[in-house]
Amino acid sequence: MAAVAGGSDWDAAALDGEIASLRKRYDAQADSEQPSPRLQYEFACLLVCSPKRADIREGVRLLDELLEAGFHRAEVLHHLSLSYFKLGQYVHAKRYLDMWLSLQPRHATARLLHSLVLDRTSHDGLVGFFSLGLLGAAVAFAVFRRWR
Repeated sequence: MAAVAGGSDWDAAALDGEIASLRKRYDAQADSEQPSPRLQYEFACLLVCSPKRADIREGVRLLDELLEAGFHRAEVLHHLSLSYFKLGQYVHAKRYLDMWLSLQPRHATARLLHSLVLDRTSHDGLVGFFSLGLLGAAVAFAVFRRWR
């Protein structure tokens, strides 16, 4: 990605340009007799870096194909886990993290990401639970006021 002078910002237009450029290369070789799994991996990794959910989903699809083919399983599982985490699909993220941890049980990044997924899942579950509780209390209060 192209970084702006400060290094902390990035240019979305530059990322879109990189995606378009790599998409042309990927599409050109995808129909060949010997498609390059390395190019597919690089393209998928670039797609999952995008802020657009459609790009992330396309990257996930490509990574799933690579996983089925057995291409660099640990790296593919890493990117799949991060992608599903980014999409907020924590069940899928945990499933791929469990697969990654079965391959590399002492990998620090996998363990950290696993704890983040569990934390996020419990946090979102509690927020949903309390939201439902508040909604139930509001409905009960409205019904009670109506009957008085």
